[in-house]
Amino acid sequence: MRKAVGLFFAVSLVVSVAAVAAGPVGGAVNTVFPKCKSLSGTQTFTPGLPPITSKVLVKPVTKTSLKIIGCSGGGITSGTSVGSTKATTGTNCLALIKGAGKPGAPSVGTINWSNGQTSTTSNVLTVTSKPGASPIIVKLVTKYTAGLGKGKTSTAVIKAVPNAGYCTTKPFTSSNFVSLSLK
Repeated sequence: MRKAVGLFFAVSLVVSVAAVAAGPVGGAVNTVFPKCKSLSGTQTFTPGLPPITSKVLVKPVTKTSLKIIGCSGGGITSGTSVGSTKATTGTNCLALIKGAGKPGAPSVGTINWSNGQTSTTSNVLTVTSKPGASPIIVKLVTKYTAGLGKGKTSTAVIKAVPNAGYCTTKPFTSSNFVSLSLK
Protein backbone atom coordinates (compact mmCIF):
# COMPACT_ATOMS: atom_id res chain seq x y z
CA MET A 1 0.00 0.00 0.00
CA ARG A 2 3.01 2.27 0.39
CA LYS A 3 3.25 2.41 -3.41
CA ALA A 4 -0.20 3.99 -3.52
CA VAL A 5 0.93 6.78 -1.20
CA GLY A 6 4.11 7.13 -3.24
CA LEU A 7 1.97 7.49 -6.37
CA PHE A 8 0.07 10.35 -4.77
CA PHE A 9 2.19 13.39 -5.60
CA ALA A 10 5.09 11.20 -6.66
CA VAL A 11 6.13 13.58 -9.35
CA SER A 12 4.67 16.83 -8.16
CA LEU A 13 6.15 16.89 -4.76
CA VAL A 14 9.68 16.59 -5.92
CA VAL A 15 10.94 19.35 -3.75
CA SER A 16 10.80 21.15 -0.51
CA VAL A 17 12.78 24.27 -0.96
CA ALA A 18 13.42 26.03 2.30
CA ALA A 19 17.17 25.46 2.02
CA VAL A 20 18.92 24.69 -1.23
CA ALA A 21 22.66 24.81 -1.67
CA ALA A 22 23.78 26.63 -4.77
CA GLY A 23 26.43 25.04 -6.94
CA PRO A 24 29.15 26.49 -9.16
CA VAL A 25 28.43 29.92 -10.64
CA GLY A 26 31.01 31.56 -12.88
CA GLY A 27 33.62 28.99 -11.88
CA ALA A 28 33.30 29.66 -8.13
CA VAL A 29 31.46 27.44 -5.66
CA ASN A 30 28.47 29.23 -4.20
CA THR A 31 27.85 28.23 -0.58
CA VAL A 32 24.76 30.42 -0.02
CA PHE A 33 21.60 28.48 0.85
CA PRO A 34 18.57 30.26 -0.61
CA LYS A 35 15.27 30.41 1.26
CA CYS A 36 12.03 29.98 -0.66
CA LYS A 37 8.63 31.12 0.55
CA SER A 38 6.20 28.84 -1.25
CA LEU A 39 5.60 26.02 -3.66
CA SER A 40 2.38 25.24 -5.50
CA GLY A 41 1.17 23.22 -8.41
CA THR A 42 -1.28 20.84 -10.01
CA GLN A 43 -1.39 17.12 -10.59
CA THR A 44 -3.61 14.92 -12.73
CA PHE A 45 -4.13 11.15 -12.88
CA THR A 46 -5.22 9.49 -16.16
CA PRO A 47 -7.19 7.36 -15.70
CA GLY A 48 -8.38 8.60 -12.32
CA LEU A 49 -8.13 6.34 -9.28
CA PRO A 50 -11.46 4.49 -8.93
CA PRO A 51 -13.64 5.39 -5.90
CA ILE A 52 -13.22 3.56 -2.60
CA THR A 53 -16.14 1.23 -3.36
CA SER A 54 -14.42 -0.10 -6.50
CA LYS A 55 -12.10 -3.10 -6.60
CA VAL A 56 -10.79 -2.02 -10.02
CA LEU A 57 -7.05 -1.26 -10.08
CA VAL A 58 -5.55 1.20 -12.57
CA LYS A 59 -2.02 2.20 -13.55
CA PRO A 60 -2.46 5.92 -14.15
CA VAL A 61 -0.17 8.37 -15.84
CA THR A 62 0.54 11.13 -13.32
CA LYS A 63 1.29 14.57 -14.77
CA THR A 64 2.57 17.34 -12.56
CA SER A 65 3.48 21.00 -12.76
CA LEU A 66 5.23 22.64 -9.78
CA LYS A 67 6.27 26.26 -9.16
CA ILE A 68 8.61 27.41 -6.40
CA ILE A 69 8.51 31.14 -5.66
CA GLY A 70 9.87 33.77 -3.33
CA CYS A 71 13.45 32.46 -3.26
CA SER A 72 16.42 34.58 -2.25
CA GLY A 73 20.13 33.82 -1.97
CA GLY A 74 22.53 32.03 -4.26
CA GLY A 75 21.17 33.86 -7.28
CA ILE A 76 17.92 31.86 -7.18
CA THR A 77 14.51 33.58 -7.31
CA SER A 78 12.31 30.63 -8.34
CA GLY A 79 12.22 27.06 -9.62
CA THR A 80 10.02 24.71 -11.62
CA SER A 81 9.48 21.02 -12.05
CA VAL A 82 7.31 19.37 -14.69
CA GLY A 83 6.98 15.64 -15.04
CA SER A 84 4.98 12.64 -16.08
CA THR A 85 5.21 9.06 -14.86
CA LYS A 86 3.27 5.86 -15.45
CA ALA A 87 2.43 3.73 -12.42
CA THR A 88 3.90 0.24 -12.48
CA THR A 89 1.56 -1.12 -9.80
CA GLY A 90 -2.23 -1.07 -9.97
CA THR A 91 -3.93 1.18 -7.44
CA ASN A 92 -7.25 2.76 -6.51
CA CYS A 93 -8.64 5.03 -3.79
CA LEU A 94 -8.95 2.17 -1.31
CA ALA A 95 -5.24 1.37 -1.67
CA LEU A 96 -4.39 5.07 -1.34
CA ILE A 97 -6.40 5.45 1.85
CA LYS A 98 -5.04 2.22 3.38
CA GLY A 99 -1.51 3.57 2.82
CA ALA A 100 -2.16 6.86 4.65
CA GLY A 101 0.30 7.49 7.49
CA LYS A 102 2.98 5.23 6.00
CA PRO A 103 5.94 6.70 4.15
CA GLY A 104 5.73 6.12 0.42
CA ALA A 105 8.49 4.67 -1.69
CA PRO A 106 11.10 7.29 -2.64
CA SER A 107 10.54 9.09 -5.93
CA VAL A 108 13.15 10.95 -7.97
CA GLY A 109 12.65 14.48 -9.27
CA THR A 110 14.45 17.32 -11.01
CA ILE A 111 14.17 21.01 -10.19
CA ASN A 112 15.13 23.66 -12.76
CA TRP A 113 16.25 26.83 -10.95
CA SER A 114 16.02 30.41 -12.21
CA ASN A 115 19.84 30.69 -12.23
CA GLY A 116 20.06 27.91 -14.84
CA GLN A 117 21.15 25.15 -12.48
CA THR A 118 19.31 21.98 -11.47
CA SER A 119 18.80 19.74 -8.46
CA THR A 120 18.14 16.02 -8.47
CA THR A 121 16.08 14.92 -5.49
CA SER A 122 14.91 11.77 -3.71
CA ASN A 123 11.52 12.40 -2.10
CA VAL A 124 9.48 10.54 0.51
CA LEU A 125 5.86 11.52 0.99
CA THR A 126 3.70 10.68 3.99
CA VAL A 127 -0.01 11.52 4.15
CA THR A 128 -0.57 12.97 7.65
CA SER A 129 -4.28 13.85 7.46
CA LYS A 130 -7.01 11.37 8.29
CA PRO A 131 -7.81 8.91 5.49
CA GLY A 132 -10.27 10.43 3.04
CA ALA A 133 -9.90 13.98 4.42
CA SER A 134 -10.12 17.02 2.19
CA PRO A 135 -7.90 18.93 2.00
CA ILE A 136 -5.19 16.29 2.17
CA ILE A 137 -2.17 17.21 4.31
CA VAL A 138 1.16 15.59 3.49
CA LYS A 139 4.73 15.76 4.78
CA LEU A 140 7.44 15.68 2.14
CA VAL A 141 11.07 14.93 3.06
CA THR A 142 13.47 15.76 0.23
CA LYS A 143 17.10 14.70 -0.01
CA TYR A 144 19.16 16.55 -2.60
CA THR A 145 21.27 13.91 -4.35
CA ALA A 146 22.96 15.93 -7.14
CA GLY A 147 23.34 19.51 -8.32
CA LEU A 148 22.22 22.40 -6.12
CA GLY A 149 21.92 21.35 -2.50
CA LYS A 150 23.67 17.99 -2.86
CA GLY A 151 23.83 16.39 0.58
CA LYS A 152 21.09 18.58 2.09
CA THR A 153 17.66 17.50 3.37
CA SER A 154 14.54 19.62 3.70
CA THR A 155 10.91 19.16 4.75
CA ALA A 156 7.65 20.65 3.49
CA VAL A 157 4.11 20.38 4.80
CA ILE A 158 1.70 20.60 1.89
CA LYS A 159 -2.06 21.03 1.55
CA ALA A 160 -3.66 19.37 -1.49
CA VAL A 161 -7.23 20.03 -2.60
CA PRO A 162 -8.50 17.10 -4.69
CA ASN A 163 -11.31 17.18 -7.27
CA ALA A 164 -14.86 17.32 -5.88
CA GLY A 165 -16.17 13.94 -4.73
CA TYR A 166 -12.74 12.35 -4.99
CA CYS A 167 -12.64 8.73 -3.89
CA THR A 168 -16.25 8.79 -2.65
CA THR A 169 -18.55 9.45 -5.58
CA LYS A 170 -16.00 10.16 -8.30
CA PRO A 171 -12.53 8.95 -9.31
CA PHE A 172 -9.53 10.86 -7.97
CA THR A 173 -8.43 12.70 -11.12
CA SER A 174 -6.66 15.87 -9.98
CA SER A 175 -5.48 18.08 -7.16
CA ASN A 176 -4.10 21.57 -6.63
CA PHE A 177 -1.51 21.94 -3.88
CA VAL A 178 0.33 24.62 -1.91
CA SER A 179 2.93 24.52 0.84
CA LEU A 180 1.95 25.36 4.40
CA SER A 181 5.56 25.38 5.63
CA LEU A 182 9.07 24.89 4.26
CA LYS A 183 12.07 23.96 6.42
